[in-house]
Amino acid sequence: MGFVKKISSSGGSRRSSSRNKPAIANSMPVVAKQPSIIKRRSLCTGSFTLSGLVDIAPSPSDLSTPKSLNTQESDSFSEDELDSNLSPKKIVEAVIHRIPTLFIRTADLPSMRESEHRRQSSLLEQESDWIDHYHKSSSIPPLSSIADDPNESWVALDDGNGNSAPLADAAVKSLVKTALDTAMNREMWTSNGPTAKLLKNGDWDDTIFTPLNYPAPIPHSKGSKGENDVLVWSGTFSHSYYGSDLPAIRCEAIVNMSPSTLAELLIDSTRVKEYNKMSIGRDDILILQQTPERVTKVSVGKSKPPMLGKILQLKTLLHMEELPHKKGYILVSRAVAHKEENETEEDPKVIHSEMLMGVNIIRAVEGEEDRCILITLNHLKSPMIPMMLAKKLGLGAAVNFINDIRALC
Repeated sequence: MGFVKKISSSGGSRRSSSRNKPAIANSMPVVAKQPSIIKRRSLCTGSFTLSGLVDIAPSPSDLSTPKSLNTQESDSFSEDELDSNLSPKKIVEAVIHRIPTLFIRTADLPSMRESEHRRQSSLLEQESDWIDHYHKSSSIPPLSSIADDPNESWVALDDGNGNSAPLADAAVKSLVKTALDTAMNREMWTSNGPTAKLLKNGDWDDTIFTPLNYPAPIPHSKGSKGENDVLVWSGTFSHSYYGSDLPAIRCEAIVNMSPSTLAELLIDSTRVKEYNKMSIGRDDILILQQTPERVTKVSVGKSKPPMLGKILQLKTLLHMEELPHKKGYILVSRAVAHKEENETEEDPKVIHSEMLMGVNIIRAVEGEEDRCILITLNHLKSPMIPMMLAKKLGLGAAVNFINDIRALC
């Protein structure tokens, strides 16, 4: 996809001068012999719309176009040398097709097709002018380094100018819906041995996998031994899209922190080191939306596990919003493909991992505003993790994350 500018304009007339001076095109710079002063004039002003349309209007100043210059008579331009017979072309409309730089996979998001069609119905562009990834999802890999998969679907997150692409919001909404459906789908998950034993006494029966539209009953009081429980499940996705062969890990636990406090901690990139001792920082490279109730951004996180000798990097879309009925928060993350990575040399000291789906659901609890139920889901693809060890390492990392968060309470 290239940079395309389409301008429709009304024609302007140009008359020959009786002094046989050379004509100068309206859109071309004036070149004079040894000029001492060059005067610049504003021809028009304009602004971008969200769909890429640029409305351009003539400048309020006199827009007369300079006639030819008798360079032998003067070395500078003067107002007297403007030819009123040459009127500029009036620009009616300009459409800019920018170049997106950030993309995510959406083939595994069941509601994306419906969300995409709903968003497309409000586009100003004709369907024949829609661009792959930007106005419509496409199986074409956005980077040459990505293998072609006709069953995949890619969507642009940005417009190349720091703003959201037309389908970005639809992709985020579909990701949130899929994350909620997956995390709360009891049939997908199998508890590990210790969790199966904890569940036998029934303490957690009214809490786990219960609807999110009301506060969760908390199974253990503050200070009790049971509040340190960490419930762990593993599962696999039923679809056959990218990463479906890798296990996903789900955890659920009590955290003695209010839902809003925990949500603010997890979405704040400057605070990652507080709960991740291996982190060497997380930087936000693009913020698409930021309000107290909703944040959408793209971040680059780096960590350095001991004895590995290399840096692990995750470049992800991060999104946070309130749960339905304001009963907590959900944070979702997904790996992004970034054009900059395709244009720079690969650093042998950096290992690129992919968060296929990351979820943190922070549930409010009944009667205790300073406590919450934290549900996590991690579906990670990393070249450093052998398939045979993915489940074991994932289970350990998920439990460690919960305990590191608890250490801050």
